[in-house]
Amino acid sequence: EHAQCFIIYMFRGILRALKNLGNDGIRILKIRSLIITKLKYEIFETKYRHTFFGYYDKNPFNVDSTKILAIATNHDDILTIPKIAVVGFFDTKSKEFTEVDETTTWCWQQGCRSMWFDEESFIYNKIVENDYGSVVYDTNKSKVVKSFNFPIYDKTSDNKFALSLNFSRLQHFRPGYGYCDFLKESDKKKVLIDDGIYLCDLEKNTKELIIPLSDIIKKDSNDSMNDAYHYINHLKFSPDNASFLFYHFWVKDNKRYTRAVLADIYGEIISILDNNSFMSHYAFKNLNNLLIYTKIEQEGYHLFNLNNGTSAIFCKRLRQDGHPTYLNKDTVLTDTYPNRFTREQHVILAKKDGYRSVAKIYSPVKYSGEFRCDLHPRTDANKTKVSIDIPTFNGRKLMVLSLNDA
Repeated sequence: EHAQCFIIYMFRGILRALKNLGNDGIRILKIRSLIITKLKYEIFETKYRHTFFGYYDKNPFNVDSTKILAIATNHDDILTIPKIAVVGFFDTKSKEFTEVDETTTWCWQQGCRSMWFDEESFIYNKIVENDYGSVVYDTNKSKVVKSFNFPIYDKTSDNKFALSLNFSRLQHFRPGYGYCDFLKESDKKKVLIDDGIYLCDLEKNTKELIIPLSDIIKKDSNDSMNDAYHYINHLKFSPDNASFLFYHFWVKDNKRYTRAVLADIYGEIISILDNNSFMSHYAFKNLNNLLIYTKIEQEGYHLFNLNNGTSAIFCKRLRQDGHPTYLNKDTVLTDTYPNRFTREQHVILAKKDGYRSVAKIYSPVKYSGEFRCDLHPRTDANKTKVSIDIPTFNGRKLMVLSLNDA
């Protein structure tokens, strides 16, 4: 009888806890677990409420996967004023987190754009001389070894050049992707004449405006661009560092338009892949092919031929937007956004003939809008480990999945 009473008492306690969670509690009962996967995984967390990396386009692992980059913060809401985040890295064996610096130039979707500079040092954005900048931290010397007077969005693999943009303007028009440290009224204008895409010389510590925003607008312009608000996002160098892709966004009558633009490193626009369709996340397959989630003809991932501009659907069955990365020439790693009813988001392995979910994560309803926590799957150099940011009731955590048994 005592055992029965104890079980009933515990069950009632669980029901009360789930009731306090409201709709989240009901959903947990349905899916039975916050994390559902057959893959081996590890959770990395710090003493701070939120521990995460950021976007899917950068590998947070160093060359031998002994370290993984992360930032951490106790801030627990959207960013309307600068807030401090701790920059650091985990030892993947001991799970010890080494704090190396603080930054206010970070956001929920893309972190502080930290990326490995070489085998033992990494670059990240922070305030330098009272303005946006970036620094390189050497993990062996335990100190900052280089400092730049510009923030970076992406860099070439040989560490010679970087791309930059107006992060204040980006945060104003796309909250969650930029920084709010130095937002000026002029950043809110529909078009800024002296703004656009900057090429930064990492050897000389200089930057140059190579594609003005006004020139981007003039290229193959149409009526929807007139009297609209324009901004730039999602810059990425091609695999050979000779060109880069970026997205040109414009908003008119509360409707957002997108087009993908390919340019060379000197600022010459090579081509526009689509002029006013819905275009979302992308990944270079190789020099000549680019995977983009779009709604051209059929919604889904389309593989574009950069030589002739043609495209073909990659996987007809996969019609959920996500953040793709090529594991090999046939397989794409991606994710999904939370299902609006079950709040489940998936890590997916996709091929031309189909796809399968290898992990399912529950996203509490708090994580929405700018504050949302996309999984943003990122692989190590050997393509055997995947790092994702996961939302929990106790903040964001870093999760590393093993693909050896996938």
